[in-house]
Amino acid sequence: MSDVDIFHAPRDFEFHDFDTRNVTASDGGTATLRFPRLDADAVHALAASVRRHRAEKLARYSTDGIVDVIARAVELWTDPEYPERRLAERLIPAVTGYDASMVRIELKRYMRMFRRRELLRFVDDELNCPQMLDEYRPNRSGGYTRLYGPELSFHVFSSNVPGIPVWSMTMGLLTKSAILGKSSFDEPLMPVLFARSLASVDPDMADALAIVPWRGGTVDLEDAAIGEADAVVAYGSSHTTEAIRPRVSAGKPFLSYGARIGFSLIGREALRADTHVQTVHRMAVDVATYDQQSCLAPQTIFVERGGAISPAQTAELLASELDSQQRKYPRSTPSDTESLAIRRARSQTEMQALFMTSMTPDSAAQADPQAPFVIESPQGTDWTVLYYPNTSSLPSLGTPLNRTINIVAVDQLKHALPTLKPYREWLQTCAIATSSSRLFALAQQVGEYGIDRICPVGEMNRAKSGWHHDGGFNILDLVRAVDIERNTDRYADTFDIDYE
Repeated sequence: MSDVDIFHAPRDFEFHDFDTRNVTASDGGTATLRFPRLDADAVHALAASVRRHRAEKLARYSTDGIVDVIARAVELWTDPEYPERRLAERLIPAVTGYDASMVRIELKRYMRMFRRRELLRFVDDELNCPQMLDEYRPNRSGGYTRLYGPELSFHVFSSNVPGIPVWSMTMGLLTKSAILGKSSFDEPLMPVLFARSLASVDPDMADALAIVPWRGGTVDLEDAAIGEADAVVAYGSSHTTEAIRPRVSAGKPFLSYGARIGFSLIGREALRADTHVQTVHRMAVDVATYDQQSCLAPQTIFVERGGAISPAQTAELLASELDSQQRKYPRSTPSDTESLAIRRARSQTEMQALFMTSMTPDSAAQADPQAPFVIESPQGTDWTVLYYPNTSSLPSLGTPLNRTINIVAVDQLKHALPTLKPYREWLQTCAIATSSSRLFALAQQVGEYGIDRICPVGEMNRAKSGWHHDGGFNILDLVRAVDIERNTDRYADTFDIDYE
């Protein structure tokens, strides 16, 4: 395999010094990833270049025109033989450690979110009049409104879930913003491959994009990009986003998407004799997809008593399903620190169970049926199910991830809700498996605890277009509105020479 450039810049911009990194692709071949050496001057020059191309070309596009270009680029990814898709499927598993089959399936599903019909649905859902991004249009107060996006936005991409940069880049382009993107060496491919797809459809639009990798925490490069940008969008750990926040000047839009906790609520009706097998399978899919590295993934599942199978039996069946998922989609290799955290969580739960062990009259040790227990993978830390008989025994809503899941038994699903309160600022997605007669009442209650998304079990990692990420807006939070107030146009009419 030849060299693969993991950067993108306008056609008239040149880098002169490069570094390389070798990776072994999923087919056994070796690829050399090439990327430019950067200093603050190079970042300033890149920012000036994409800003100029934006002013000359992108700023003049209509919103519908931008949607069409993105949709045409995404349509290329529906072809299994599309070179950029094949490159992604070969190299992303090598770089991230995710299973190749999982990457192939999830990328295919994810890219479908950006087809034309989905983009139109998204824009129309967020903006009452998308044409306000193009020109002044009548508003409800009797005047006119125009929405202006940032001339240049700086995007800090995360590496935990391949494809997320596509979402961020799409939102920026819809606001007619030039984009300076910092990719991660842990997953530098998708934003560049998407930029290439755009370039093949509309080179002028792609000239308003620059994507380059550098090590996180390289302050001089980050400060140069932040200073150049009119808006900053940051994905990553809470440490990453909080390190950037104080360096963004007041008044400059800063959208941060840090670590979050997802959870599930499994009602007794989802554990009937005719429903529990599919329910448990879908629970396992939520846990196994991208090894819980997505901020959408579940870390705790509350299971209601009264079904055909008990919460403890549900935990046992989930363990079996996770073992099947491991055989089908092997987990990536965690770091030593991550493995240690999983083993520590297992040990803590086992200690809880030991303390709750009671002695029978004949002094034979007997495990308390209401004690926590651990079910772990036969080999290493591939997966872990931590069972807790009630919410009071749950030590934390969070887990060490990497397919480590809490199962908590509750008499009624509403009893799980007080457990959420201490984690309000961290909550994001809630998956619910209940009957429709209970869905909206439960959604009303759980919505008060800080979540921003409710979805079916089995679809936690597959947010739909139009989703309000972290409860905010994807376009509206990046734009500013300018109003022409009511009667201003009539006042202007009075200066017509033939006005009566």
